Amino acid sequence: MKFDKVVLISAAGGPMGAAIAHRLSSVGYALALNDRSLPRLTTVVDSITEDGGEVLGLAGDATMRSTAHELVKAAVQRWGRVDALVNVAGGVRGPLNVPLEDLNDEDWAATVDLNLTSAFVFMQEAGRVMLSARGGKIVNIGSTSWSGSPDRSHYAASKAALFALTRSAATQWAPRGINVNIVIPGATVTTVADRGDGTWVDDWADHNPLGRPNQPDDIADAVEFLVSESSRNISGQALTVAGGLNPSL
Repeated sequence: MKFDKVVLISAAGGPMGAAIAHRLSSVGYALALNDRSLPRLTTVVDSITEDGGEVLGLAGDATMRSTAHELVKAAVQRWGRVDALVNVAGGVRGPLNVPLEDLNDEDWAATVDLNLTSAFVFMQEAGRVMLSARGGKIVNIGSTSWSGSPDRSHYAASKAALFALTRSAATQWAPRGINVNIVIPGATVTTVADRGDGTWVDDWADHNPLGRPNQPDDIADAVEFLVSESSRNISGQALTVAGGLNPSL
């Protein structure tokens, strides 16, 4: 069977990553998936395999270069190429809400690593393959928090830096055929709810113009478009998925 693209996805075992993986598999892409949790990763890989998809998985910490390197290597060995990368890995290390004056060094560094370093090492490792092929798509997953978020300054700062990294890479790599964009989700049901703060998601939905929170499939919709050839002339852009809130983002 011929697959249209080979796509790498970090943090593919979580709700958002799994939704993206299933969506891209359903449209005919081969997938190389990463997650730090082997059981979560195995569940997604097995499900896609049962549905007839072409997939491999590698458990590991997405902030480590060795993880990115080994996943790229595995994809190239199996399919001979890497056509796209989706950086889903992200979140908050330590308590979800911490005032800036109380934030400790360990949670700051770990959160920056999770949101920014993970994208950097995966972009560099996958990007080298794409640069050699003179073509590829990279989609980073950001957050509306990048514009400033009370009690989550470490998260907001790292997502703002990810936005800047996205645009810098887009400018540098456009002449060599690589599109780099970022999806900016607002509150997404399973991500924040998994941290025990589901009421915040409900409050967010009550106040956005469309009156509903994001589901993981809403993010998968945006990623599918940005990975596809329909976005071939789009790069360095932020696609906000936030129920009509934050229209200026």
